[in-house]
Amino acid sequence: MKANRLFMSISTLLVLAFALATPAMAKTAHYRLATIQPPDSPLGKTATKFADLVKEKSNGSVIIDVFPASQLGNEKDIIDGVEMGTIDFTLAGTAEWAKRVKAMKIFEAPFVYRDREHLLNFYSSQAGQDVIAQLTQKSGVRSLGFLYYGTRNVTTGKLAAKTPAEFAGAKLRCPDQPLYVETVKAMGANPTPMAFSEVYLALQQGAVDGQENPPATIVNMKFYEVQKYMIKTGHIIAGVMVWTKDSFFSKLPTETQKVISAAATEAMAWGNDYAFKLEDEYLGKLGQEFGMTIIEPDKEAFMKAAQPLLDSYEKEWGKGLLGKVRAVK
Repeated sequence: MKANRLFMSISTLLVLAFALATPAMAKTAHYRLATIQPPDSPLGKTATKFADLVKEKSNGSVIIDVFPASQLGNEKDIIDGVEMGTIDFTLAGTAEWAKRVKAMKIFEAPFVYRDREHLLNFYSSQAGQDVIAQLTQKSGVRSLGFLYYGTRNVTTGKLAAKTPAEFAGAKLRCPDQPLYVETVKAMGANPTPMAFSEVYLALQQGAVDGQENPPATIVNMKFYEVQKYMIKTGHIIAGVMVWTKDSFFSKLPTETQKVISAAATEAMAWGNDYAFKLEDEYLGKLGQEFGMTIIEPDKEAFMKAAQPLLDSYEKEWGKGLLGKVRAVK
């Protein structure tokens, strides 16, 4: 009998312990964030910073599980997942969203932004938020913050071009997306889309004359080994945003919404500072440590050459938007 009573007492204690522990465990909520970028990239590190801040600000009750390096698919897969509600958050660019709302093209349009600060200021402006509001209405997603990705420049093996005319006949690799193909054409070169993984070999073998990417990519992919010149065209200044499904986010507890929003704001500020410093560091290394010749081109000539392209885009994104962008200080 004593043994039975002892067994029952232990059983009762175990049940009580489980009952007490269960609510505590139930309070921990896990959400998924996906990105195509590797974890050691500025974007990947910012995603991790965001997750760390959410955990810290929620005292561990909200966990963002980060899936970098295309673990949950390519950018289209991830964006489709956010739109459908199968992925909770992503740090992604605007090109895919521009397929839903043409005005989103303004965020990656060529020769529109004076510098990286101008791009960030446009995002925060009423005009920038109005563009994003169109996407929220169309696809039901919202942006929680903006992260600078990089300023795209051209590299070449032999061609020290300073004007669009000097790019005539040059084959430049670019992403296989209409905006980038059209931009390279406007710059006077022949666009040659190809898989990113094939670029280094194509440059090495002379299959293409050059390529265009931000300094961080040029360094990380070691394009400087097979390219002599970097021409600071700065043709596209791009960023990414923290995206989430509006209906999903709105149903989260109010305190959780506040925690995630505050963490996103803080993480993007940290990430922008980090990305700025890293880009400046890489620009210095390309011209010194890695031995590239840095060329300052005739930016006015490139802007003039790209204007017909911007005029055609304005028919899609709405008359007056370009003026609003350029009016942002």
